[in-house]
Amino acid sequence: MSNDKPIEKWNTTDFHAYLSARHKELFGVDYVPFRGWQAEKGMLGNLIGTRKKPRKHEPALVKRFIDECFREYKPSREYPGISFGFMWAYKRNVWQRVQAEAQREAEAQDQTSSKDWDEIAEWL
Repeated sequence: MSNDKPIEKWNTTDFHAYLSARHKELFGVDYVPFRGWQAEKGMLGNLIGTRKKPRKHEPALVKRFIDECFREYKPSREYPGISFGFMWAYKRNVWQRVQAEAQREAEAQDQTSSKDWDEIAEWL
């Protein structure tokens, strides 16, 4: 995907472009949305927000979830690909794991930042 837009600014269209390009790259077949494009745009919009809906989660976290689902997915003859709707409906355990990992990373970053400030305060 040749999207130079920072992930923080991605919208549902950017996510669908990413899903389509990555899907073709990984599985060699076209991306097919779960229950149609509008249904998936609604699911994504509920997470990352739209003009009318508030943001519940950062786009980077949603992308991380998608990437992890792609990484774990094992295509079969009957199901050669995966869609965001399927991920969201049936891979919530992955969503929870990705959320927990992001939370741990944020807490570790906060601890590192406060440790740095403590060292500066001691120096002063």
